[in-house]
Amino acid sequence: GNGNAGVANIYIRGVGQRNTEPNLDSGVGIYLDGVYISRADGALLDVNDLQSVQVLRGPQGTLFGKNTTGGALVFTTNRPGPEFESSVLVRGGNYKRRDAEAMINIPLIDDTLYTRLSMVAKKRDGYVHNLFDGQDYNDEDRLSAVWQLRWLPHDDVVVDFNTNYGKTAQQDHLQKCIEVPEAAATAWQDRTTNVYVRRANNNKSIIDFCRESQALDTYTVDSTGGQYNAENRGFSTTIDWAFADNISLKSVTGWRGTRAGQDDPLDAISIPLLTRSNYAHPFADERDTDQYSQEFQLVGDAFENRLRWVGGLYGFRETTDSTTINKVGPFQFIDAIPGFPAEPNRYFYNTTASTLDVDNKAWSAFVQADWSMTEQWVLTLGARFTKETRELGLKVYEPDRSTLALNGVVTNNVQQAIWIFSQPNDFNPNHGFVLDRRSKESVNSSAWTPLVSLQYLIPQSGWVDNGTVYVTYSEGFRSGGLSESPLGDLDQFEPEKVKNYELGVKADLFDRRVRLNLSGFYMDYTNRQLTTVAFDTINFQPAGATINAKDSNISGIELESQFMVLPDLEVGFNATWSRGRIKEYTDTQISWLTLEEKIANWLPTPPPGCVQNFIVLPSNEISICEIDRSDENLPRLPKRSFMLSAQYFLQTDFGTIIPRVQGSWKFDIENCFDRRSCESGIWFSDKQFNLDARVTWLSQDSQWMFAVFGSNLTEEDYAIGGTPLVDALGFGGQSYAVPKMYGAELQYKY
Repeated sequence: GNGNAGVANIYIRGVGQRNTEPNLDSGVGIYLDGVYISRADGALLDVNDLQSVQVLRGPQGTLFGKNTTGGALVFTTNRPGPEFESSVLVRGGNYKRRDAEAMINIPLIDDTLYTRLSMVAKKRDGYVHNLFDGQDYNDEDRLSAVWQLRWLPHDDVVVDFNTNYGKTAQQDHLQKCIEVPEAAATAWQDRTTNVYVRRANNNKSIIDFCRESQALDTYTVDSTGGQYNAENRGFSTTIDWAFADNISLKSVTGWRGTRAGQDDPLDAISIPLLTRSNYAHPFADERDTDQYSQEFQLVGDAFENRLRWVGGLYGFRETTDSTTINKVGPFQFIDAIPGFPAEPNRYFYNTTASTLDVDNKAWSAFVQADWSMTEQWVLTLGARFTKETRELGLKVYEPDRSTLALNGVVTNNVQQAIWIFSQPNDFNPNHGFVLDRRSKESVNSSAWTPLVSLQYLIPQSGWVDNGTVYVTYSEGFRSGGLSESPLGDLDQFEPEKVKNYELGVKADLFDRRVRLNLSGFYMDYTNRQLTTVAFDTINFQPAGATINAKDSNISGIELESQFMVLPDLEVGFNATWSRGRIKEYTDTQISWLTLEEKIANWLPTPPPGCVQNFIVLPSNEISICEIDRSDENLPRLPKRSFMLSAQYFLQTDFGTIIPRVQGSWKFDIENCFDRRSCESGIWFSDKQFNLDARVTWLSQDSQWMFAVFGSNLTEEDYAIGGTPLVDALGFGGQSYAVPKMYGAELQYKY
């Protein structure tokens, strides 16, 4: 995850999505046994019984599933089979790592019915110590299971039933607070809130709390805590019918239900200032999503297998109900404020609640064909038509004053959502909410996305065993949608489109002692969807929003190689050089203006593109102005990445011993968010290094396996992300790499 929650923020070639709300899809699709997983909640899959994992890079849109602009992760589990087999694995390690995995395959009826069950349970204590409550955060607590049934009713028909379950119940991934001194003067949330924070905490400002946390060591923080929970249930039926000698029909029917929620301290400090919660009040509720998909694929070949083709239809619908998130301020009361003017022991309360109701629909038709023009030349042509409708309903609530307190009063000098209480028993933490406003809109998007690829199959000769040289042009599409606007309503963002150009070679060389994959790509994006911070001028609160960068591109060179240096020594080397460029990206920036600044720079009228909102006193204002962000780096795109590995297969009388060591390097990665976090350079990581090692023993019959392992052995503590809301606060949260981990595992297979 990019911040606190343990969700899947997956990027391929610098393409993904930070915002995981249900009104937006990721640029990377995730598939489990042919079924698209639409939500990031529970998408960090713990699947132990895998047949294959495919990482598909670049636009995916002409063969299966949902159209995506960045790529796809395709997980395929082992199917039930006719032989009885089973396995059990246990794993232990530091931070009280305790995992268990199991699998069993049972033939129920010979040649007709087989079943297979796999399960994973993972637990580990946290490695980030929180002084606020004395607990350890960034823990793991996940459970998953996959049960399958394969039915062979006819020689030409295969029916697979798949039921999967996943549960996550972890504490938050807490962040360390990092100050950005040059942003303090214009941080509007800091200026509007500090008048109360200082009175409540012996004149300590929110930046003082940040500095206290920042002064601690890397894996110690002082922050209000939180939690993340997700529960996923999935069911699919796949029918494969070979109804003719060279034609088959495949049907994939899927359903997935997701219920998830989180408590997020977005400010990374030890007083509740900016929080987002699905649990802190009886009015709140978890995100509840149901998705349904149906895909038909017709696959065949002709002309003695010289023409291979696939055509299909795909339909998808997703609904999310009662997504209630508490936007800003503590959902419950802030601690007592001794020293508040005129009366001690006062409380203040500042919050709203909002509900997102989402209804997403998509359908597409696709076709792709490979034509072997000669023995060496293969032409691939494909096309997809996609149409999507996305509907978003937004409801914003404020506390019901009649139920909030006996004598609560609304202050006039801060904003409409602050109430003041004189005694603790005046405050009702289970007060009601009343609807403040509602909006509901829908948008339609559609696109044709073609693919053209030409391959030359290298004939076997001399030092070349086999290989291919290819050139590909493809397009991808991600639909437009709706998000909250600066005016507290709904704004439309445009569809994201990409044109991808790729040239590559894949080859096995020198009697298969060398495998080499080399590719160069250029992806030209129109209206790339990025996440920004909007300002709700009705409730004076920040709100996450999606915005389009009109023109951007990503280019790179990717190398993957394996070398059998000796008959039992395998060396791997991967390298990527990437460059991302934003050519046109206009955003808005929120700033605090003093009266002096207003007189010096803003009178008699504000510059074009700027809006002013009086919030504290007539002498102070917040300005919202358009800014050019085209000089920034694309997020999550390393400019250089390298991986070097070596493993040796030592054959002995008592089994095979396999020592392996692997090092990975990433250089120049940007994890900033709003404008001032990007300008600060603090969330830019110039180098990330990770050293892993493992020694595995396999018995001669391969039934027993024992291994010891370690990761991040050099104990690097580089930053990997965070939630830097620097424009609002003058500081932001930063997350760090997982520290050194080590352990051992034992497995038995039958």
